[in-house]
Amino acid sequence: MPGERWAEPVLTGRDTQIAAIGAALADIASTGTAIVLRGDPGMGKSALLRVAEARARRTGFRVLRMTGAEAESGLAFAALHQVLWPLLGDTRALPAGQRYALERALGVRDGTPPEGFAVAGAALALLAHTAAHRPVVVLLDDLQWVDPSSADVFRYVRRRLAPLPVVVIGATRCAGAADRTESEPVLVQGEDDSAEHLPDRVLDLGPLDEQQAAHLLRTLHPCLPERARRRVLRAAGGNPLALRELPARMRCPAADRLPLPQDARTAAPDAAQRDGAPEKNQGGADDPPSGDDCDPEIADLFDELPLGERLGRLYEDRVRALPDSARRVLLVAALGGTFAQHVTVLRGIAERAAVMPWAEIREHIETSGLAHADPVTGRLTFRHPLVRGCLTHLAAPAERRAAHRLLADALPLDSPRRTMHRASAALGTDDELATLLHAEADGVAARGGEAEAAGMMARAAGLSADPAVRAARLVTAAAMAARGGQLRLAVRLVTAAEAEALVGGPEPAALYAFVVAYTRLQLDGDPGPAVDLLPGALESSETGGGDGVEGTGGSNGADGLPVSSATARGQRAALLEPMLFLLIVVAVHTGDERTWAAAERHAADASELAALCWRAWAGPFDAGYDVPRRLREAVAALPADQETAAAWLLLWTATAVDAIGEHDALWSRFARRHAYATDAFIDIVRAHDDFLHGRWDASLTVSRRGAETSAAAGYAFNELLFLYNAGQVLAARGDRAGLAALKAALGAPSAGRRLRFVTERLRGLEVLCALGHGRTDEAWRLARHLVPAGAVPPRTPWFHLSLLDWVQAAAGSGRHAEARRLVRAVRAAGTARASAQHAFLVTAAEALATDDQDDQEVQRRYEAVYAFPDAEDRPFPLARVRLAHAVRLRSRSRYEPAAAHCRAALSTFTRLGATPWAEQAARELALLPASAGPRPSLTERHPLLSAQESRIAELVAQGLTNRQVGERLGLSPRTVGTHLYKIFPKLGITTRAAMARALEETRPTAREAAPWPAPPAK
Repeated sequence: MPGERWAEPVLTGRDTQIAAIGAALADIASTGTAIVLRGDPGMGKSALLRVAEARARRTGFRVLRMTGAEAESGLAFAALHQVLWPLLGDTRALPAGQRYALERALGVRDGTPPEGFAVAGAALALLAHTAAHRPVVVLLDDLQWVDPSSADVFRYVRRRLAPLPVVVIGATRCAGAADRTESEPVLVQGEDDSAEHLPDRVLDLGPLDEQQAAHLLRTLHPCLPERARRRVLRAAGGNPLALRELPARMRCPAADRLPLPQDARTAAPDAAQRDGAPEKNQGGADDPPSGDDCDPEIADLFDELPLGERLGRLYEDRVRALPDSARRVLLVAALGGTFAQHVTVLRGIAERAAVMPWAEIREHIETSGLAHADPVTGRLTFRHPLVRGCLTHLAAPAERRAAHRLLADALPLDSPRRTMHRASAALGTDDELATLLHAEADGVAARGGEAEAAGMMARAAGLSADPAVRAARLVTAAAMAARGGQLRLAVRLVTAAEAEALVGGPEPAALYAFVVAYTRLQLDGDPGPAVDLLPGALESSETGGGDGVEGTGGSNGADGLPVSSATARGQRAALLEPMLFLLIVVAVHTGDERTWAAAERHAADASELAALCWRAWAGPFDAGYDVPRRLREAVAALPADQETAAAWLLLWTATAVDAIGEHDALWSRFARRHAYATDAFIDIVRAHDDFLHGRWDASLTVSRRGAETSAAAGYAFNELLFLYNAGQVLAARGDRAGLAALKAALGAPSAGRRLRFVTERLRGLEVLCALGHGRTDEAWRLARHLVPAGAVPPRTPWFHLSLLDWVQAAAGSGRHAEARRLVRAVRAAGTARASAQHAFLVTAAEALATDDQDDQEVQRRYEAVYAFPDAEDRPFPLARVRLAHAVRLRSRSRYEPAAAHCRAALSTFTRLGATPWAEQAARELALLPASAGPRPSLTERHPLLSAQESRIAELVAQGLTNRQVGERLGLSPRTVGTHLYKIFPKLGITTRAAMARALEETRPTAREAAPWPAPPAK
């Protein structure tokens, strides 16, 4: 459709310009005008022209377009040819002289080209003739490349637009020495301009402000990890094109992005010599810290943002127009950060290396518009952050190496930057320099910059002559990258290390095993490498074996390099807890007996916090080892507002005992300053906690967004856990279609990867969904496969999440003895001592498992649930208990308390959006006598049944016997049987078990929640 074809782009931060364009088009019938959009490359000038074109065409105006090109800037009337070519068929309406002049100028008639003013008059006449039929909008893009002859015609036309229904909108870059036109912009400046000749508006397009830039980046790249988002915002400087393209370039890095050893020994480390982001000042307070406690100027030398061709050439014309000496000095300033932007430093470098005097170099730089020297601060300031990136993008490798050498020579001997620039300038191997760079990488990592340190360590590997040392440093770099959330970089580094390994796998073996296990679990959702490698790696880490580099003749650290024995022991101890943490995660999700045994074996030798984490997941939960109390004490003892390895162990411990929400002090250690993998893990555990405490909408929103982000980022394990969290909400809300879609997406992959947690919990969610729809027999068929008869299943720390469902399915289908047997086994196993959440679920299960004989005991069990501390913080299971209690109370003719519990359950189910459960509560409340208080009307009468038949059918669908139905409705069992004899043929069924499905399938008003969308394609 035309409206769809000419849909205008949605722009951020350009409301003023769009309003001006809209006003000009709205007034076109009364006055013609010209608008000039002026700004740096990438600011959105062409996008605004597309907005103008879309609006003009939708309104029915005639649109003429021109796009300037540098290659055609020397061809007379080339730009005018683009504008008027669609109108050449109308030139017969012009006087012969104007017609011939115009046709000769445009090359369609032989003869000497006429003078410019003759062509200009003819062009104006042709536009006026066309506009007499319908308004004309002329769009001129890249005016800086317009040929001089066409420029004169455009100025002539612009001065005479007022009486015509013509709007001219041009776009041009800001003035600079390299721009090809002498007067800029074309439509504004002319040699005889005066006030009466200025109907134009010049709209300058500056960078987006911080808030606008962040909004645009979130809109264009919603799945961008937080660390990458900060870097892009810093490098883009508010440039919309950069905000659009930089993230895409980060996902598709160039082949030379990573300076791996085989390249570093033979060629320049191109990727290690580009710096496309603004830096934090050294020793000053001009700029705020970046958020990571490491120097971005150092880190960005080895972890640049790849600009790509479009961004890399935004300022190419101006850069190439500079003399060689001026360009080299600007390149030094671009690569040297704040140190090299001091005019005194640049002057000294220029005097040593340039053939042109500093005064001339400075004049060329100022004239180009690429940068200017601030006389107040004495610093060189680039026009835009992308100018630095463009300078390095356009420079040859040899030019970049030369600039780094100049910077290294200018820096103090003890400066960390000097080491970085020496490494960036080096060719081949240099062990002394590699050792210095290794130390700098360790320092950056210690200050929280693991992702940045990874590139530095990889460069140190490239400078190392010994293959074993190269491999060890690559493994260390991979571990840094993994801890920094750069998992794909970690995979590439591990691959490079494997290629360098002389015999067997890379050393250090323990660190290598950890990186492989972690990356494979996160990226592929495959716990297999962790199961296969981590137990042996833990043994190696504890004994100190298997971590050496052959021929070093001494003790070796976790990075495989020679260190003192004490240092080596400290490094191996530091690696022990991360490996144990990962092993426990894998054990929990797989239930693998070997993994559990290995974790148990090593937990005793780890720190107290690691042992606490293990005990929280594995048990036993005896009275002498109070996990919740120990957890509270450990959280209180953490250093204030500081993330530590201990904080991670405690976070996973809190997850084990469903106590995430009880420890807000933990969250201050995990502020939003992390890589994607870290933020995702936090979101996963928080979404689960939101579900447990009735914040279902928040849980579902975070889970759906997290699943989409994880799929886009390629993190299969996180995606799986986010989808599982969403499945909990869908099951509780009775969304069978959504749950079926999730099972299809997750079931087979989880089974193939031995992720027992997911496969068994999916079955548990099916039980819950069936219970919500009143299908107790179906729920029992699913539930009875979850646990062995009367026993707590081993190695299943997630079982308590299905306990209430299993018991309700058993009791609802008449199997009270089995329900009681399981509850006794759970109580004997000490499950209730694991946490308050465990204790509440066990107490609720005991209430549901009681039979119908002992009213006093039943009442005591239910009262224990209501009296449980903070029971209201667990609204869904509490509402289920209230509903079950109401059913029992009504069967005992205790109508008022039954109504009270029923109303409370209905209110909770309604608030949570648990529609099937709310309908159960509404039906139960409607069966109570009027004396019990206000009640909703019973679910609408079934269209095939009478009112009484509908009530009987609903109760039978819930699994009640004829006697139980009769007790509720005041009927004899024989009368109930007579009604059923009539109901069965009306619904087309022959058994009681088919009643629930038949009622739902034949009731036209049945409601279903919105289905879960299909999972993203892999």
